[in-house]
Amino acid sequence: MLQSLSDAIEAFLLSRRVQNCSAATARLYSDNLARFQKATAIATLAEVHVGTLQLYLADLLGCMKPVSVHQHFRTLKTFFAWCVETGLLADTPMRAIRMKAPKTFPHVPEDSEVRALFNACSNTFEGRRNRALVALLVDSGLRISEALHLRIEDVDFADQKLRVKGGKGGKDGVGFFGTETAQTMRVWLRTRRGSAREDFLFTDSHGMPFSRHHACHILHRLSVRAGLRHKVGPHALRHYAATSILKQTGDLYLVREVLRHESLTMTLRYARLNQVEVGRKFRKASPLDSLKVHWLNERTFA
Repeated sequence: MLQSLSDAIEAFLLSRRVQNCSAATARLYSDNLARFQKATAIATLAEVHVGTLQLYLADLLGCMKPVSVHQHFRTLKTFFAWCVETGLLADTPMRAIRMKAPKTFPHVPEDSEVRALFNACSNTFEGRRNRALVALLVDSGLRISEALHLRIEDVDFADQKLRVKGGKGGKDGVGFFGTETAQTMRVWLRTRRGSAREDFLFTDSHGMPFSRHHACHILHRLSVRAGLRHKVGPHALRHYAATSILKQTGDLYLVREVLRHESLTMTLRYARLNQVEVGRKFRKASPLDSLKVHWLNERTFA
């Protein structure tokens, strides 16, 4: 009996949950594979061929950014590799397909844009909460899911540290924040009356935690209120934290530790983003300028 594509996808998604894959990654796999199945109308795994996959990816390139298409490519590669590992297929139809990852730079807000976000927060319950959320994301570089999972008891004001539970890959870790963020969060916590240590750090007016979607909506609404050209999302604030630390310290390893990257390769993206700062430092460190050679003048070329 031929293995149906639907059953294979369902079994694959179950395997991701068993491996403790994050909810966001599981949702990405599910959405991408559902789109593939709908677009190709393939019923069984045996019907999937290299040509089918190439045509599908080519169609995506006609309506998506290359970085988004590469995400679909990685999903299909992971899915069909799993099919081989589990014996559903003898070989992966993705073996002959290559796609280079686009080297794109994420949008990083300017200092003025971050200040504008803070200024757009009102002095109300929601405004103080929003200001504390923006401060924490900007200062600590936390992922939005990590920030929303924080409990009040996870915040150590004495050492200005955070106990991050269930981060990317289900890993626990430690986050850090500065004095300004500490003061902003204290103001927010004083605004909340009757909260307990085990309560979520960020809640709505009814004491209920809010979702990633809600948090993104808050930041987009603040961006509009602040009159920004681009709507700033939570990951843009993580990029801002990384580039700001790098500008001030030049320490890639510090950025890696703060953002808790698995490898330095991820962190190196921020070095490429920081070309303006590199140019400024080079003008101070130019090898020939440091020699103070004065023979390069108009008479040399007379």
